[in-house]
Amino acid sequence: MQGSASRFLLLAFCILLLASCRFPGTVRPTVKIGLVAPFEGRYRYVGYDVIYAVRLAVREANAAGGVGGYSIELVAYDDVADPAMALEQARKLAIDPQVVAATGHFRLETTAAAADAYAEVGIPLVSPGLIAPYADTLTDELLRYLDEAELDSVALVTEGGPLGLALQHDARVGSVVSPQDADWLERVLTSDAVVCDAEPVTAGEVVRALREAGWEGVFLGGPELAAADFAAVAGEAAEGARFVTPWPFPQDMPGSADFVAAYQAMGPHVEPPGPLSLPAYEATQQVLAALERDIAAHGAPTREGMAAALGEVESSGTTLYWYHVGEDGVPTYMP
Repeated sequence: MQGSASRFLLLAFCILLLASCRFPGTVRPTVKIGLVAPFEGRYRYVGYDVIYAVRLAVREANAAGGVGGYSIELVAYDDVADPAMALEQARKLAIDPQVVAATGHFRLETTAAAADAYAEVGIPLVSPGLIAPYADTLTDELLRYLDEAELDSVALVTEGGPLGLALQHDARVGSVVSPQDADWLERVLTSDAVVCDAEPVTAGEVVRALREAGWEGVFLGGPELAAADFAAVAGEAAEGARFVTPWPFPQDMPGSADFVAAYQAMGPHVEPPGPLSLPAYEATQQVLAALERDIAAHGAPTREGMAAALGEVESSGTTLYWYHVGEDGVPTYMP
């Protein structure tokens, strides 16, 4: 009788031990993070620049054993850079209880359109690639360049974006025009420099019109001029354009060879990483660092816990980079 009782206790102990252990080959619990970006339409280059960077960060985390005992699953949706679609895709993420954070939407108008949908359900949204947080810093740098180059007659061609709004109140900026104005070209032709904050296709059309009209001044802009669409539309007129950005091409950064190689190894036909790949990669790493904090503090990830943890994760400071567009249309870093 005593032997039977001992065997029963030993069996019960083994069952408890088995329940508390995870053996090699068993599946870890999963937590999801969302990504929304334009994968089709005129801004599709944005989506395909960022998704491989986000996937790389997730793959590295899972290969290292996951985060806090959890495997990371990426849920990606296409908003085609349309505000209405951005809202719809945000709502899709919202109804999945396993999604605890999101990254997107990489355009100001789509991020703004979706923000309330995330806030309503408590999903923290990390929004890299937006000019607005850097508008004042970019403006100061552009004005510094104008002063050093002694370019006194400056025109601004703007679509009303954050950079244009920050620039147009400076006394050094004379004419302020929209590319939709019928007389915009004649109003800026006498300027020594034109700063353009329009989206890439429009900026390409602007500089091409200027050069075709015989203008020989300096064409300047912000991060939008880094897009291949700018040079593709501008053609030969893109040569000589200069832009300043907080997001360098990874190939231009010291010690980035491993990142570039890993990024291109994400698929058989992946192009070299563009300027939004690093901010997307770093944003995902911030989300993963916050996830680790949340799990360590509460035992399991939650949207509320992630929101608090993200507030504790430090982001890197702002460094600006200047580029010059060469005769081949390719931006060259200017250290």
